[in-house]
Amino acid sequence: MTATDQLRQLSDAIVAAQRPIRILKAVNWDASVHERFFRQGAKELPRPELSPLGFDPGAKLKELRALKRQIRGRNPVEALLREKCDEYALTVQMLAARGTRRFYEASRRIYGDPRDRFPDSAVDNLAIARLWAARPRARNEEATLTAEEAAKQVEALCAPYLGGQVKVVVRARLTANAAAGATRVTLKKGALFTPRQVHALAHHEGLWHVLTSTNGYAQPVLTVMGVGLPRHIESQEGGGIVSEFLSGYITDERYIELGERTIAVDMAARGADYLEVYRYLLARFPAPKAAQMSERVFRGGVLEGGAPFTKDVAYQRGYCRTFNFLRAALEGRDLDLVRAFLAGKMSVDEAELVRDLVEEGICAGPVHLPAWFDDVDRLNATVTHSVTMNRFSLPSISRYYARRRERKKAWAEGEPAPEGAQPTDAPKSRPTP
Repeated sequence: MTATDQLRQLSDAIVAAQRPIRILKAVNWDASVHERFFRQGAKELPRPELSPLGFDPGAKLKELRALKRQIRGRNPVEALLREKCDEYALTVQMLAARGTRRFYEASRRIYGDPRDRFPDSAVDNLAIARLWAARPRARNEEATLTAEEAAKQVEALCAPYLGGQVKVVVRARLTANAAAGATRVTLKKGALFTPRQVHALAHHEGLWHVLTSTNGYAQPVLTVMGVGLPRHIESQEGGGIVSEFLSGYITDERYIELGERTIAVDMAARGADYLEVYRYLLARFPAPKAAQMSERVFRGGVLEGGAPFTKDVAYQRGYCRTFNFLRAALEGRDLDLVRAFLAGKMSVDEAELVRDLVEEGICAGPVHLPAWFDDVDRLNATVTHSVTMNRFSLPSISRYYARRRERKKAWAEGEPAPEGAQPTDAPKSRPTP
């Protein structure tokens, strides 16, 4: 057996081992939980009953550890495969600890904490969340499309880019309004969507999540890229939001929701219970939305507070890091690095290694490309705009215009111009009363 054949065999074994591990299926609540919550006046903590895991945690841990021991090579690829075994083992431990503080501790190690700083810059994730949450609300957007109507449109939008390989279905048991698997997008039954949201869903769920899964499973050796290399969650969830932005279908309402999710996780991590988080979100969103967002925070965790599910903190951090990765790659005129990032599910930190593996023939480039990659000139122009505006301090510019308003107001009231005012700050002559 060649070294390449052995890598393929190990990769396939990891894909098979992870198959029964379904995180969201294991932590999502049944729709009846919120129905009962609202019938009781939204005054008592929900009491969700979680589904069986579908596998024996102890046996699965033994399987993953035995598989890791088979990966003996001292090279970057096999190091990644060993890390992937560890990551799945930690995920199994997290799911086995549902409803306890140990669930939260494992979740933090997998997805991060609301107050984590960025590894590539000294930026506070929670500060970004608060900035997003304070943005102006979207206007003139009415949700009129049913899930069934939206599903047909999402499938039609994705088909040209994915060769008709994506299927869009409608299901009742879903916490979010949409979710994606390897080849399927699921929309929540009963949910309503705006036309803009339908396009955003197509670019996020189909033309990002399904696309990167499809590209990953098409790999000749590292099929594990279909389920994700280690630490892929942040970049993949963030990449979905970046796809919404680059395709032009994101709104400030979306940024607001993402920011509030992180704030809600932080509240729960510091002791707020489900009702406190729900009431905080209720002041900002309709009751069903506030309950849905609260479920995202507490599913699998402790409803009395102190131990949330932290996956939602990865979205905005992933958005910032993924966009900055694209900016850096395009500024360096390295389209091959971007293509490598599209070849499967991975962290932005692993894209350079994947590019090297493409050159070596271990990995293949992407079969499918997202819609925003259609026009590379426009993509480069977006980066040019971004790096140009980075040269300016918005607080300084805001202060400049505030001073001009103060000078204009003082002149209109007949007061002396403030010290330092320039002659051009006021008209040359005043109108006759």
